[in-house]
Amino acid sequence: MNLAGCIIKDSNSKILLIHRNTPKRVQWEIPGGGVDNGDTLEQTAVRELKEELDVTVRIIRQIGSKAFEEDGRHYEYHWFEARVVEGQPRLTNVDEDTYDKLDYLSISDMRTIFNKLSANTKNFVQAVQDGDAKL
Repeated sequence: MNLAGCIIKDSNSKILLIHRNTPKRVQWEIPGGGVDNGDTLEQTAVRELKEELDVTVRIIRQIGSKAFEEDGRHYEYHWFEARVVEGQPRLTNVDEDTYDKLDYLSISDMRTIFNKLSANTKNFVQAVQDGDAKL
């Protein structure tokens, strides 16, 4: 399954992550989600940011992609650098008890809490460290 999400940086080059807090998963994630039939990866990333954070973003470029497995399923996640062009990031699904907070973290911060990151976010941090994803 293809997934796509956005790397949004603040003025200090920290990256916006959202914190999932469900009975099944408690972890920090890059905002994004699954590709719907007929959507491009870019359209998916833009839609997901609108749904999850109530912001309109403009895609700058694709940063990279990496596969991972979770719960016996295979995923391919595509990361896009994006800029917020309308709105301020805020959690839109608090009532659904899916996400409970958001924060901007540096790659160094992410390494410190590595075991609290989603599989995809771990892949992203590793890709940046290995030079496979350029910020």
